[in-house]
Amino acid sequence: MIFCKELNKEFKDKKEMFKSLVESKDQIISLKKSQVYKSFEKGCSVKLKPIDISKVSGVNKEDFKDDNYYYIVVNTTKILDSHRDLHINGIWNRTAKNQNKRNYLVDTHKMSMSTTIARKENVEIFVQDIPFSLLGSSLKGNTQALIYKIAKDKVINSLAKEWLDSGDDIEASVRMQYVDIEFAMNSESPEDEFYKNNYDTYINEIANKEEVEEDEGEINYFWVVKEAKNIGESSLVLQGSNSETGQIIIDSSLGTQSKEALEKSRLVEQKRKYLLNKN
Repeated sequence: MIFCKELNKEFKDKKEMFKSLVESKDQIISLKKSQVYKSFEKGCSVKLKPIDISKVSGVNKEDFKDDNYYYIVVNTTKILDSHRDLHINGIWNRTAKNQNKRNYLVDTHKMSMSTTIARKENVEIFVQDIPFSLLGSSLKGNTQALIYKIAKDKVINSLAKEWLDSGDDIEASVRMQYVDIEFAMNSESPEDEFYKNNYDTYINEIANKEEVEEDEGEINYFWVVKEAKNIGESSLVLQGSNSETGQIIIDSSLGTQSKEALEKSRLVEQKRKYLLNKN
């Protein structure tokens, strides 16, 4: 027996499951496109941890040279998530252009004045190819990242700023809606040629393919997300589930200091603020 999550049903074999998936494909895609996702709820959030860019090869450091900014990766491509959705390169190109300086950075997807971390006019949005190694990942090759670039003095939430500066783990999540999806299926039936071609085209684009196969066995099918919209905001959150990304930290903020030195500096600053408030 084989279980299909989308159809919430067990099938006696793959052929039977493939037939039902094709019959339900349009309905499943329409449902996926109708929903607004918070990525930390669907297994493709971003774990932020300090990464020293000076120690990573294969990245254009000029793109991250200004240490007066936070560079927050809010989503990446080539990770097959828990919904069997695969974000491919190019997914964020249009939304990065259309939503630049129109999206907020907020706390846990709560859009209010008290939960705003950075106002929309101060959030630059861009897409950049970067090696997985820049994100502290052992995965090979490159990913395409959706990045929020925010001037450090434009972060208006003091707690969020302290967390970003501390080097402590936190995560990021993008609010998104899918625009263009195709179905990929490892079927040998002649009538499934289109879905098989999609499968052959994209199966080796999955960077975490070996991990998924180890957990679930063979990858029989997946959903290729070719375009998505980043709607209104992205968030810092306490817990998600994708650790294959990180906050990009450039030399002067971390590369010239050990983490211990950075922590000591943070504690000194906390003590200074405490004494100022006490007086």
